[in-house]
Amino acid sequence: MHLPLIIITSLLISAASHDSDLGYCDISTKSCSNEVTAVEDSKLIFYDVNPPEGFNLRRDVYMRFAIMLSGAIKRGRKNWRLILPPFHRLYHWRSMVEKNDPIPWSAFFDVESLKSFAPVLEIYEIFGERKKIKIDTLYVLLNFEDPFENGVFYEKWQIVKECDYDGGFWGYKNITVGEIVCVRFQGKISKLWEIIMQHPNDKKVMFAHGEIPLHDSYGTKIYWDCRKSMKFNTNLIEVAKEYIFENLDCNIEKCESYISVHWRRQDFAYSRSSDVPSIDGTITQIDAAFKKHAPNIKKVFIASDAKATELKQLETKLTDLGYKVYIYLPNKKQIDTYRDGGIAIIEQIICAHSAYFIGTHESTFTFRIQEEREILGFRSSTTFNRLCPDRGRCERPSKWTIIN
Repeated sequence: MHLPLIIITSLLISAASHDSDLGYCDISTKSCSNEVTAVEDSKLIFYDVNPPEGFNLRRDVYMRFAIMLSGAIKRGRKNWRLILPPFHRLYHWRSMVEKNDPIPWSAFFDVESLKSFAPVLEIYEIFGERKKIKIDTLYVLLNFEDPFENGVFYEKWQIVKECDYDGGFWGYKNITVGEIVCVRFQGKISKLWEIIMQHPNDKKVMFAHGEIPLHDSYGTKIYWDCRKSMKFNTNLIEVAKEYIFENLDCNIEKCESYISVHWRRQDFAYSRSSDVPSIDGTITQIDAAFKKHAPNIKKVFIASDAKATELKQLETKLTDLGYKVYIYLPNKKQIDTYRDGGIAIIEQIICAHSAYFIGTHESTFTFRIQEEREILGFRSSTTFNRLCPDRGRCERPSKWTIIN
């Protein structure tokens, strides 16, 4: 059942208002027009993610959709393309508080590498000479109230009458929607094709709350093929490598000169207090890791969202124990250039190349580092380690090793 359109915006803006260095282009330029011609006959899938979700979860949601499209192409749906949703007003990005501009994927990733796995497009590639994009149907995905019917998790979906769409089309005012459909959904992402086929004439469809559908192939070869295609922007790689060389004395992929720690604080310190250690507990565990696993190393790189006062305590006490502590502290120019997402990637690259890594339990930031280390070929024993709480049970990290 289709519902009346609840959000239509009319104020036109163009991609020309964005910095071309980030991948945007003027809609009147010839290059943009040529790019659009190539996809004129394509069918497009847009998606968005629940606004409070962070950068690293969004990377995982992308993989679900990319694998879905890659599989569809192999099964004959060759005219479908996936539109990469710009990064816009992420709650955890402090430097973006007063900025409204959506950021393309090319600011953080090698989009040509993404395209080698799945048919993806940046959103600016479909504007061209158009001044508007009209999505035929927006499907707002909702969770079922009771996912376990009679104690069993069934894959299913159901159209319902009412829902709210809390997105804003990434800050663009020239994207409109023809119809909105509210759908309760649970199951693997490939089941979305059943919903799409309810309206086979649609050329542009969108799914809000794209985090709800599950992976079709988590941990399988196709999962890792997709993950390996998610290469970082070369500028970010160079910044990270320069930092490693100048501060951590390493110019090879598998460094032997430092260990690294992802020390998640902020919301984890109070919402997951039973899973994370205190400052003193963190210091004790880092010291123990050095002595047991890296007795000849004295340098430690810390990636953290902790307050400056907490980082200072950690640094001082580790220094007193004889260790040299390194923290990537970008200046304002670097923050404006690389944004919070780029700074996070730089930290993840530095952690990924360390001799030994300790992460935070159930943090997607840690998960992405562990994946990078698997791709680089580190031994699992140096990768799947975590900071334990001061007291109580310490569940060992799950290991999902690479399949080539």
